[in-house]
Amino acid sequence: MTAVVKAPGFPASYEPVDWNPPGLPTDPDEIVARIADPARRGELYPLYHQLRRIAPIHRNRPEMFHGGWTFTRFAETDVIFKNPRVVNDPAVVDEAFTKGEGAFTEVMRNMMVRQEPEPHQRVHNLVKAAFTPRAMSHWRPIAERVANELCDRIAVDGHAELVEKFNYELPFNVIAHVLGIPEEDFPIIKALAWDFARLAERILPDDVVRRGDDATRALIAYFSDLVDDRKSKLGDDLLSSLILAEADGEQLTHTELIANAILLLQAGHETTQDLLGNSQVALFRHPDQLALLRDRPELTKNAVEEFLRYDASVQINHRVALDGTRVAGTDIPPREMVYIFLGAVNRDPDRFPDPDRLDITRDLTHHLAFSFGAYYCLGAALARTEVSVGIRTLLDRFPALRPATNGFEWRTTLQLRGPQSIEVTW
Repeated sequence: MTAVVKAPGFPASYEPVDWNPPGLPTDPDEIVARIADPARRGELYPLYHQLRRIAPIHRNRPEMFHGGWTFTRFAETDVIFKNPRVVNDPAVVDEAFTKGEGAFTEVMRNMMVRQEPEPHQRVHNLVKAAFTPRAMSHWRPIAERVANELCDRIAVDGHAELVEKFNYELPFNVIAHVLGIPEEDFPIIKALAWDFARLAERILPDDVVRRGDDATRALIAYFSDLVDDRKSKLGDDLLSSLILAEADGEQLTHTELIANAILLLQAGHETTQDLLGNSQVALFRHPDQLALLRDRPELTKNAVEEFLRYDASVQINHRVALDGTRVAGTDIPPREMVYIFLGAVNRDPDRFPDPDRLDITRDLTHHLAFSFGAYYCLGAALARTEVSVGIRTLLDRFPALRPATNGFEWRTTLQLRGPQSIEVTW
């Protein structure tokens, strides 16, 4: 695997955050510009709150978010997500994912999340059919085994950097096992997955593009061979379930099968890595909740829902209004882009009282961290399992788990939010 050089993050503290500091901008365009600019962003949620107060539905300048509309309140977002004609825009593939010689672009076009509404629904139903109770029953034991093996590795040192040593390794190893990738192939698939994922970033040097293109072709070839092999000896893994999946008399084509296997591999580990890290930061910033969760394991399931509400890894969800729509008295013209700031939505005080307080006993009936409606995240159950098992195992194995430093660093990315590193001791 090519050595990974991480971009500098920006520093943050475990001390309590002032969520409504003085001096925030009052121009919505300036607020959005600050949100998008890591050099001026600082803590993200005060800017979300300010935008929600001043312009909860805001049309951006042409140079910002493609001149699309930003939404920051729960009620309007819930309406948008339930509208079947406000969809993921396939044109985003040609706009944002055309780096390299075309292999990456073609894979992205065939992923269900990037297709027109009708093809999307067909593939979505087929992939959903693969998430059988039998397949899902294997997930928790796999996650528990992997989490304990990772804890065994770091236990001897008395300290660890969690993002690299635990948060990334847990979901990658779990999704690889769940898909049925042979364990001896994990190192090469991990390297390919890393290089593939970099192509989703906006500005890249030529060598990174070249490695990403090579990785895409290698992943296509790998999964093609694995599918051919698995067809002759089906098992309990998710890839076997995808091969067998049937809905309305149809099955996935070979191209769809390969593209969505790559999608499940990618979506199944990077977002969960960030969710684990955000959850750990939230607990370290709320030591009373850390102590409560450590002492009351029965709260773990509810705690995961609160982590998702409080600081999920996916911060922005973008859609296109195919026919136009009217939301809370605002007309969104046909084919215009809509950007949902999920972090803002899930801390809307009109929906969640005292939203900036982490409360693992909070009564949560409905949050939008996994989107909703036709584009609800199919991997939600797996992500919940991994975070539940990951956090629980860390607290059970290391009851005195605590930060080893006064602060940490956030990555500078926005759409996917997570810590750059978390040094801990116990």
